Parts: sequence; C-alpha cells; structure tokens
Amino acid sequence: MPSTTDLANAWVPPARPDWVRRVNEEGRWLDLKSVVPLDATSLIETACRNTGLSNFGDDAWREPFEIITRALDVEANLNLVGRLMTRSDLLNFLQGRLQIEECYRQFPEIEAEKILKPFIIVGQGRSGTSALLNVISKDPENGSAKTWEAIFPCPPPERASYASDPRIERGHQLIDQWNRVNPAFETLHEFAGTIPASCVHFMTFNFMSIWFNQLGQMPSYTAYCAQADWHGTFEYHKRILKLLQWRNPRKRWVLKSPTHLRMMPTILDIYPDACFIWPHRDPVKAIVSSTDLAGNMIWARSDDVRMEGFEEYNRPERAIGMLEEPINWLESGRVPRERLCNVQYVDFIADPVATVEEIYDYFGVDFTAEAQEAMHKYMAESPRSSRPPHVYNQDIADAVKRERGAFQRYQTYFNVPSELG
Repeated sequence: MPSTTDLANAWVPPARPDWVRRVNEEGRWLDLKSVVPLDATSLIETACRNTGLSNFGDDAWREPFEIITRALDVEANLNLVGRLMTRSDLLNFLQGRLQIEECYRQFPEIEAEKILKPFIIVGQGRSGTSALLNVISKDPENGSAKTWEAIFPCPPPERASYASDPRIERGHQLIDQWNRVNPAFETLHEFAGTIPASCVHFMTFNFMSIWFNQLGQMPSYTAYCAQADWHGTFEYHKRILKLLQWRNPRKRWVLKSPTHLRMMPTILDIYPDACFIWPHRDPVKAIVSSTDLAGNMIWARSDDVRMEGFEEYNRPERAIGMLEEPINWLESGRVPRERLCNVQYVDFIADPVATVEEIYDYFGVDFTAEAQEAMHKYMAESPRSSRPPHVYNQDIADAVKRERGAFQRYQTYFNVPSELG
C-alpha cells in the first residue's frame, strides 16, 4: 500500500485568497482558544441563551458532541478563520437541535408523519452520488432536503413560501463561504444553498456525521464513530425528515451520503422499505478524488494538513472494507438483493436520464413524462462543463493505482470498469 508519507508529500495545498491569508497571519498573534472558544460549556450556554431554549431532547448527542469539541480544540490545529467558521457551525447545530425539539413539543402531531419507500443513494465519495441526487430530485414527485433547509430546519419550511424563504440566502452564503475561503472547491464539488443536500448536513444535529471530519482532523472522533451504534442517529435522521415534510409534503424522499454504504443494515432497521441505489465507479479514481477533496476541506480551516489524519479517504485498505462488506451482506441476505439497484458511473455520465429510468423500472416506480422532461431540462441547463475542470494530482494517482489488484473482488462482483490504468 502507498504510505501516508508518500501521499502527504504528493498533495500540495492551493494558494489562499489574500484576505484569508492576511486574517490567518494576524490570528497567529492572538490567544485563539480564548478569543474563539470551542469548549462544550461555552457553546451550550451560548446556544441556550441565543434561543431561549434548554431542551435538547435525549442525551445521545452529548457524548459525540463533547468528543468533537475536545478534538477540534486540541487535535485540529484550526487557524483564526477556521475557528470562527467552526464555532459558528457548532452553535448552529446546537441551536437547530433545540429548535427541532421545541417544534415537536409544540406540535406532537409531527411524529405521525410517514417516510415511505425513500430512494437512498449509497456509494464511495466522488462516485457520482451528488450528480445522481441532483438529477433524480428534479422529478416533481420526489423530494430532497435543500442545503438551506438542512442547515436551518426550523421553523419547518412551508410549501407556500418554500421558494422565497428568507433562509435560502443565508444558507447559501454560509455554504458558499467554503468557496470564498478556498476557491479550489469550485472545481471539486458544488456548494450552493438551493441544491439537494447530502444527509451529512442534517445528521450534524445528532453530532454523528462525516461532515465533522471536514471541519478539522479529529482522529479521536473518527475512532469513536467507527465503533458507535448508529441506530439512534438514523432515528434522529427520520425525526428531521418528518419535520421537513410536515408543512411541505414530499411523496418520496431522495437521500444520499457516502456513509450510508456502510450503514445499509442499520438503515433498513429504521426504513424497512428503503430503495438503495449504488453508482459504481473505479475505486482507484474515487480514492484519488476523495483525497483531493479531503485535503482541500481541511486546508480551508487549518494550516496543518496531515494526510495520515484522513486515511479514511486515502488508504486503499479502508476502501476495500467499505466496498466488500456490502457484498457479504448481499450474500448472507442481511441486505435483500431486491432492495439494491446497481448502476455504473460510466453509464450514468453517458446518459443520466436513461440511467434514472432504469432505476425507476427496477423499483417499479412510474417514470412519468413530467419527470423525464424536468430531468432533461436540468441536464441541458446544468452541464458539468459549466464548472472549471479539476486537475488531479498525478503523484497521488500513481501511488494509489498501484493497488488496483486489491479491488478485484469488488470490481468483478459488480462488473466495474477501470478508469485509471
């Protein structure tokens, strides 16, 4: 396997915008931990004071939250811009949870909402999951959580004001801040307030989400998540979906997250009629792309990017386990084969709408003329070429692709073609 030293030497951080560089330089002279505190007590007290609320619901969130705050404070080596952004994020998550629980207290009928037969897109990061989510979400009968409502779920969005909600602009500016701090993101991933959000965003309200690994390098939190029971997290995931559809109904949710691939049995315990969709991409190409994205996200908030700190992305043996465990679940029946639709990334890129039609046919869902028209319109108006192309680091690619043979079982089982020789 390529060493983390090889990968660390290969990844080169992009130049920062001048304003970011200058703010962080000034921050080196400050007592950052005192000026921008990230301790649990300060954050909780501020969130309660800002909202006038104190009920966070059950206590399952507290342990991961305390691990996150300690790790961000001690392990992540955040710079001034990073600490400012991160404190704002953590306060928003705490305040959002307080508001969610207050909504349920005032309107207990929300609990009666049903989440039926959701489409759940799984797969490695950088394997086309976001693009597939964007296309399927254009069906008027489907619903996705837009980024702004995943950031600000309360008060619950209403159908009549959904397109004009004042939170749209604030949500967009907050997520687009990633682009302003590190413009390299524009070539790697689309950040915008009105596009469908990954579940990683609203899973933050239970403080169990891969999104936290993007805020800073936190080995202790990564280790905690690896051994945790995720049932409670997906119960809270369902609680948020009920809230979001209460006054703005969705017939069928379309959801996605790179962590869902590892959680399929747990998800089936919470959503027994879930319809999993797995776009398969050359795992070597996906690892190279994920390494680049992870490095850029850490660089947005820290001057200290340690590749060994996110082996989750750049170590092939980690990816092998993630890709092979679902094969074992399929073989044992833990994940019924009929609940999983497999598609090829190369086929989706060649003809996205035709691929979606195959997915609908697999699950017995009517692919209406209205859905087809909306998807074709979206593809015409939102070509990938509208964003600047990203040039992948060839040294990283060469280091990872030497491990091609390790992925033979996965590529053979699902007939996944290689993109990198």
